Amino acid sequence: MQRKIRGSRAVAAVIAVLAIAGCSTLPGQGTSKAVITMADQSANQEHVTRDFALVPVTPEVIGKVGAPMKAGFAGSLSARSSSSAGTSIRVGDRLTVRIWESSPEGLFSTVEQKSSAIPVIVSNNGDINIPYVGDLRVVGMTVDQVRNHVADGLRGKAVDPEVSVILEKGGAQSVTVVGDARSPGRFDIPASGLRLLDAVAMAKGATQATHDMEVSLLRGSSVARARLDEVISTGSANVWLQPRDTVQLLHNPRSFSAFGAVKKPSQYVFNTEQVTLAEAISKVGGLDDKTADDSGVFLFRFENRDRVKSTGATLPDRTYSKGVPTVYWIDLNSPEAIFMTQAFTMRDKDVLFVANAPSTDLAKFVAILAATIAIAS
Repeated sequence: MQRKIRGSRAVAAVIAVLAIAGCSTLPGQGTSKAVITMADQSANQEHVTRDFALVPVTPEVIGKVGAPMKAGFAGSLSARSSSSAGTSIRVGDRLTVRIWESSPEGLFSTVEQKSSAIPVIVSNNGDINIPYVGDLRVVGMTVDQVRNHVADGLRGKAVDPEVSVILEKGGAQSVTVVGDARSPGRFDIPASGLRLLDAVAMAKGATQATHDMEVSLLRGSSVARARLDEVISTGSANVWLQPRDTVQLLHNPRSFSAFGAVKKPSQYVFNTEQVTLAEAISKVGGLDDKTADDSGVFLFRFENRDRVKSTGATLPDRTYSKGVPTVYWIDLNSPEAIFMTQAFTMRDKDVLFVANAPSTDLAKFVAILAATIAIAS
């Protein structure tokens, strides 16, 4: 009788374990290769919602998306920073207006001195005040335009006047550099204008390596961000600054995460300007010899929409503000795949996932089954 009871319990235990296995609830470190790739195989079926784009990595795909993408500024400021604005007069600017006259009996000359220097500050109304001329609106003008404006106002009053205008330091024509700079502070914009990297150089550079730095450009209520090394390597990202801009340098190393059937799952900092997929796999100690599926290496990232379309992959229905959720699929069983991983560049916040081999799931199932039967008996 006891044997029958134990046998019944064992059978019930087996049925329970089979049910668990059927529900795909075996313990693991993530999804399986079958689940990820099934989404691609079922994409042609009707009423199927795709949550991500699945891109099998081939030499053709490497040629389109393997190289690093020069992101430049993530914001709308670059389009409005294509030219120098350093010479446009603004409220609060300090000017020195010097007036020469040919006669010692003029309004601004004496026997001892043929000229007078008049320091002025642009008022909140955008005006400056010149003796014998009155208020002149100068905001938005260049230095040369202000000089002509003053000369026109003196015509018929001064004796053959010659006018020069100097934009002094310490006025509104300045930018501020803050954050992880060696010498943060406020810096004047020269008459020729000031680019972003010039301001960083004035602050004596960043405190850390450029590939570990993020630079933010704040202008009014708008902000744009870029990696400092990308600004250096991409000419269009080295934008012209405008008065009262704020440049912030932030130490923010790039990193990627790895989990699944790798030897050392963790988060890893790049520590160099670029990291290839081959180097990333090396950083995590390689694939786990006992559990990894060599044909199931996946890279998860939010990708640029045009880059995904260039691969020929089907775009998913779901989108995010960071980009298109994309999974790159690499089969390491072929020698060619090793070369492709060397040509595929990692990006900040990439996720490397290696699926378990089917035999690993079978081994887990057998172990659970044996343990359950032993307990039931």
